[in-house]
This record gives sequence, structure tokens and C-alpha cells, in this order.
Amino acid sequence: MNLKLPHEIKSEETKKKLLDATEQMLSQYDFKHLTVRNICAESGVAYGSFYHHFSSKENLLYIFTNQLFKQAHVDNPLPDWINPEDYIKTCLWYIVVYGRFCETLGRDLVKYLYTNCPQDMFAEVYRQEILPRLEQADSAGYIDSERNHAPLNDPHVSLLAKDLEITCKGVLLWWSNSFEANLEPLYATLEHLSFNMLYSYSSGHYQDADFPHRLLTESPQFEGSIKIDNIFSKKK
Repeated sequence: MNLKLPHEIKSEETKKKLLDATEQMLSQYDFKHLTVRNICAESGVAYGSFYHHFSSKENLLYIFTNQLFKQAHVDNPLPDWINPEDYIKTCLWYIVVYGRFCETLGRDLVKYLYTNCPQDMFAEVYRQEILPRLEQADSAGYIDSERNHAPLNDPHVSLLAKDLEITCKGVLLWWSNSFEANLEPLYATLEHLSFNMLYSYSSGHYQDADFPHRLLTESPQFEGSIKIDNIFSKKK
């Protein structure tokens, strides 16, 4: 048995206190109040002890938001009305879930994460969910390698996948800096741009399938499919 030592258990308990305090503070205060000192005061952890568990506030926030997204991912599996073998549509689903997740985090937190954290939250989604499905789409003959203009020694989807990642991150930064009144929902913007990019590189084999002519978020079945209402409780 791999039993944990007492100091390892205590370290995990302290980390949880700090993460729980972060969530509590985000439910009560504006993001600008989320400082290391305030997190420590909320959690009852000594300020000097913080850096034994997290290298920085950015490191804490990266771990915190990734834990939240993993749960959001579990809560929003691919719905029954999406064919799991339609790899382009499944790609879009994970992009849409991530966009809705970022909306619930709020602009200030998303902007901070993307401008200050050395680790990239979307990169994990890209590597774990998007790239594998693009590779599957390519294997299924859904990607036109000539349109993708990939070098012969590269996978056909390599450049397309990188362009898609850069586009999505650009949209997230644009959204986090924009406060216009009547913006399209972030998840819909991500999906529309991603669909247009993926469809422009799709082969005739995919274009003849049953999904080429309607965007995912415009489907009548989309309503209520994503179950992320509020990650943090409403502030009074």
C-alpha cells in the first residue's frame, strides 16, 4: 500500500484550504481582492506558508481553474444527439464547453489567466480533446490535406490544429478585454470561427455527411445541453 506520510497529508489539507478560500472569495468579492495575503487570511494559513504549497498566485489560479474545468468536463459529456464518430463536431463540442466555462469564470479572471499565467489553460484542452479528434478526423478522410498545405513530413492536421489553437486563444483574449453591450456569447463566437476554419479544410467526404450545413449552437437540440450555470455563487 502507498500510504501517505503525515506531512504529505498536512500539505494536501493546507492546499485544499487555500483552494477553498479562493473559491469562497471569488463568490463574495471582485477579482481584484484576490491577493495572496487575502487568500491566506480567508483560509487561516500563514502568509509565509503559502509559497511552500504554490509557487505564486498564478500557479494557484492555474491549478484552481483546471480543477474546475475537469469537473465541468465531467458534467458536460458529449450529448446523445452528437455522433461520436463525427470528429469535427465533437471537436466543436469541447471548444463550446470551454467557452461557456470561461464565461462563468468572468472576464477579469480569464484576462488575468491569459496575460499572467506561464501555463496555458486552453493548451490542455487542445492537447487532450481537440488534437486527438482532429487526428481522428484526418484518419477518417474528413480533412483535405491539400487545403491544409501541410509539409509532406508532417501530419496533415498539424498546421490546422495549431491555427485553431491560436484562433481560439485570440478570441478568449479579445473577449476578456471587450465590454460591449450586445456581444455574441463567447461560446458561440468560438464555435462559429472554429467551425468555419474546420469546414474550410474539410474534404468532400465530410461535406457529404449529415452535419455540414448547420452550426452546432444553432441546432434546436443545443438548448439546455451545456450544464454550467454558475461556477461561483452569485455575489450579493
